[in-house]
Amino acid sequence: MIWSHLVLPVLSGVAVAGILALLRAATSRRKVPNALSHRVSRRHYLAAVLATSQHADVHRLDAFVPNLRPAGDNPVLRDIQAAWQRINADHGVRLVTRESRECLTSAAELLSRGIDIRVATALNTDELSYHVFTGVVHHTVLNHRDGSRDRPNRLDGMSPAKVFQTHFDQVWDQSLPLESVLANEVLRGLRRPGDRDELTRQLRYVRSKYALDAVAVNAVVRHLAFRDAAPVVFVTGLPGAGKSLVRKRLTAKLTELRFQVDELSDYVYAFHDFVHNLLLLDDERGDGFTADAGGAFRVASEENLRPALDALAQRVWRNISTTSITLVEFARSDVVKALNVFGESVLSSCHLIHVQASTGVRTARLGARAQPPRIHITEPDITITVSDDHRLPSVVANSLYLADDYGRLRAHGSVAGRVHAIDNELDDPTYAKVDSEIDGFIENIVRPYRALAA
Repeated sequence: MIWSHLVLPVLSGVAVAGILALLRAATSRRKVPNALSHRVSRRHYLAAVLATSQHADVHRLDAFVPNLRPAGDNPVLRDIQAAWQRINADHGVRLVTRESRECLTSAAELLSRGIDIRVATALNTDELSYHVFTGVVHHTVLNHRDGSRDRPNRLDGMSPAKVFQTHFDQVWDQSLPLESVLANEVLRGLRRPGDRDELTRQLRYVRSKYALDAVAVNAVVRHLAFRDAAPVVFVTGLPGAGKSLVRKRLTAKLTELRFQVDELSDYVYAFHDFVHNLLLLDDERGDGFTADAGGAFRVASEENLRPALDALAQRVWRNISTTSITLVEFARSDVVKALNVFGESVLSSCHLIHVQASTGVRTARLGARAQPPRIHITEPDITITVSDDHRLPSVVANSLYLADDYGRLRAHGSVAGRVHAIDNELDDPTYAKVDSEIDGFIENIVRPYRALAA
C-alpha cells in the first residue's frame, strides 16, 4: 500500500469535518436554540427534582404537575414525597395536577402526607410541568414531556420563578381541592340521591379506585358531608349577636380543612339599594331608605329590605351548582319569612346557625360599632367597601329587631332538626368558646358520613 494514497483521503475527511464544525458553530450563534431540547430518561429527571427538593435552602414549593405518578415501589418517588412533606412542614407545599385516575391516585398519596393539592379539571394535557422552589434562593425545575421522554431544564433566580409563580397562582385559584373532586365523584355516581346504602357503596368504590388510606378517606368524607348535607349554611340572629364573628370563624375552620368558601351578607345588597336610592338610579330600588350619620342608613320597614334578600337568594341559587360551601348571613325579626325567600330546593339541603346574645350585650356591641364604608377611586371606577362592623342606627335596631325568632325557627318544617344555636353572650378575645361551638357544628354534620366509611 502507498501511504500517500491513504493520507490524502483522511486529511480530506478531517478538513470536511472541521469545516462542518465551523459552520455549525457560526450557525448556532444566529439560531435561537430550543431550551428544552435535551432529552433524558425519566429516572434522571426525577433525580434532579429530588436533589432540588432536598436542598436545605428550599422552604416552599408550588408545583404544576399534570403527569403525576404514584410512588408505588419507586424509591425515588417515595423520597420525593418525603422531601415534600418536610418542605410542607416548613412553609408549605401546594400542588396542581389534572383529573386522571393515575394523577388522582398519586395526589391522594400526597394528601395523606398533609400536602394541599388541587385539580385543574379542564386540563387535558400533560406536556409541561414545573416546580417553583423558593427560600434562601430560587430554583424552577420545568419539564417538557415528549411522548415517553422528558426534556427538563432548571432555571435559577427570582425572575424566572416569578413568571411561573404568577401562572401557578392563576391556575390554583381556578382549580378544585382534591377532596372536593373525589367527593363529587361519589355524589355523581349516585342513582338515588339520599340513599345511604348506595352512598356507602359508591364511597367504597372511590376509596378502592384511588387507593385511599384512612387519612385521605377522612378528608374526602368531610367534603362529602358538607356537599351532600350542608352546601349552604345560614348564619342568623339579631344585630349585635355576633353573626359576622361566627361566619368568619366558620370560614377559617372550613378553609383550614381545604373547603372553598363563599361568604355572603345581605348588608352588601341592602347598601347597594341604599346607594341606588341616593343617586336616583331607579324608582323601585331603595324605596324607604334614608341616609344616616357615619355612612349608615335607615329603612322604614323590613319590607324595604326584600329586594336585597331576593338578590342574595339569586346568588345562593347560582352557587348551588358549584363546589363551594356558601355561608349566608342576614338579620331579620322574622327569620322564618326571610328563609322562605330562598325556596325549598335550598332549604332542603342546608344547615342553620342561630347566634344569640342578650339585649344589653347586643346594644353595647352595636354602640361600639362605627366603621364607615371605604371609598376607593381608580379612574373611572369608584369602589365602595362596607364593613361587618358598620354602624346601625339605634332607631332601626329598636324598631325592626324587637324579639328573637329562635323558637319559631327551630319548629320551621323546612329546617327542623338542622338549626344549631350558639350562645355568644360573653366576649372572648381568644374565640375559644365560639370555636368550640363551631367545631361541634362541623362534627355534627360529618359524623353520620364518617360512619359510612367505617
